[in-house]
Amino acid sequence: MKSNSTYKTSKLTFAAYLIASGKAELVSTVLTPGNHNVTFVLSREPSDGEISGFFSGSAQVSALRYSEAISSLKGIAFEARKKNT
Repeated sequence: MKSNSTYKTSKLTFAAYLIASGKAELVSTVLTPGNHNVTFVLSREPSDGEISGFFSGSAQVSALRYSEAISSLKGIAFEARKKNT
């Protein structure tokens, strides 16, 4: 994986984990035409360890930061959908 390339995911909880852990920042969002799915564009690609840690349930992050990141991303996704309706 390239460490300086952006990373796209439509998985809100994974994007929130990367943001809450301080390992990535939200760069932008992309709305898929026709179905209103939002893709989050993050500042860098996660490592294999970050991916497996999150999906296996062994990753750790502050519950407060994670909750705040989820709330923030939900709001951003809602606004992105609203602009394109």
